[in-house]
Amino acid sequence: MRITFLGHQGWQFENNGRSFLLDPILEEMGNGAVRLPVWPRRRLDFARFEPLDAVIVSHEHADHFSIETLSVLPRRCRILVSDLSSYAMTTAIAEMGFQVERFGSMQRVELCGIEITVLPGLYNTLEPDTYALLMRDASGASFLTGIDTVAHPEISAWLARNCPNRTLDNLTNNFVEPRQGPPEQAYSATRSRSIVAGNVLDFVQKYAPRRAVVSGQGWSFKDSKAALNNAFFSVDNAWVTRIASDLAPEIEWFEGRPGMRFTLNGGEVTVDESTAVGPVDRPSRRFDAQSGKGTQATSAWTGVSRIPAERLQSVRSFICERYAQVLEAHAPRLMEKLYYLKCQGAGERSPTFAVLLRNGDSRTVFELDYGHLMFREAPRLQPLAAVGLELWASDLELLLAAGEEVFTVYESAMRPWSCVPDLIEPAALIETLMWFTPRHRPKEFLDFYRARIAERRSPVWASSR
Repeated sequence: MRITFLGHQGWQFENNGRSFLLDPILEEMGNGAVRLPVWPRRRLDFARFEPLDAVIVSHEHADHFSIETLSVLPRRCRILVSDLSSYAMTTAIAEMGFQVERFGSMQRVELCGIEITVLPGLYNTLEPDTYALLMRDASGASFLTGIDTVAHPEISAWLARNCPNRTLDNLTNNFVEPRQGPPEQAYSATRSRSIVAGNVLDFVQKYAPRRAVVSGQGWSFKDSKAALNNAFFSVDNAWVTRIASDLAPEIEWFEGRPGMRFTLNGGEVTVDESTAVGPVDRPSRRFDAQSGKGTQATSAWTGVSRIPAERLQSVRSFICERYAQVLEAHAPRLMEKLYYLKCQGAGERSPTFAVLLRNGDSRTVFELDYGHLMFREAPRLQPLAAVGLELWASDLELLLAAGEEVFTVYESAMRPWSCVPDLIEPAALIETLMWFTPRHRPKEFLDFYRARIAERRSPVWASSR
């Protein structure tokens, strides 16, 4: 089989004169109004691919599921999705005219003469619908990609028994530099790189690869958000490949570059370039450690810093009337930790969770009354709650309308804080946003996907393909 890296986490698989794709993205990621360009920039010429039989969409995040990309593919393609995917995504793809097939844990699927075994990983709150995939062809060649999963010990043992000497594995670099919040901490690229180095060693120990290609981090910001490139990408794939080669020199490491093509035959690999991908250029994502520091949230994801009073009132009403019930239902671990926070106190801070809502130059604090299970507007900013989340009113309005992937907005335009990190880490506040995902709001997201689909016209594909 031949495997072509399409950029970020996209792949083309060719065998027996046919092909299928895994997580293809054209030129920009995202299904909402804000799009993020693939990095490095490149073009995909699907017309130059081998005849296309199927597309695998591994999960619903916008760097894997792209309505824009699917809209230009021939409708005779089978679309395979995880059986953990939401009703919204599965239904939307079917309504585009595709035959949708769901696959599940330990199931085997054959595409183009390649046997695909679906492997579960450790449960991940942010990636609850993702499986790893093991590809094997008749020559005995094999390719393993974890996509966004973390290896499960039982699957590592299964691989050791059933496919121990794989031809090529894929290591995904999902790391982005954490944004800093109070209290002041010495965030640094050095600390970040040590975390990633640990992830590399974990990958090596659990999967025991012979060869591995590094992918991921294949996106960037543009226009008014371009300055964020300096804050996020401290650990690029070139660095990961170099450190991996130092840490595990017995393994042959490849830095994935769009258009890189691997021909696998038994245990052998040859590498060349595909003519169906290109040209490639690399706009700057130069990391600047100082750009990630500071206590203020970045600019609004929507680009709108102020919404009018009537729309603002709707957002405020959600916080005061519904958000506490959302947290009780969808953030149980956080609610448990808040209970202990109330019992032990938080010093000069209020021992609770707060939402700091920004609109224009104003900042309004809503604090959780844990007993009454409701948010109340705080009379003043200080003393601020010990734990909280700062965000823009326009961004929350967008999320309430299911108009964007919540984790993208969280990483780029929100600021979590915790003054009690020994009890509640800032990263734990991701639970406060779980309700905004398609898994929990399928009707709203299906309506959103339908609107995006209606905006697109599919090109006419030659009947011979």
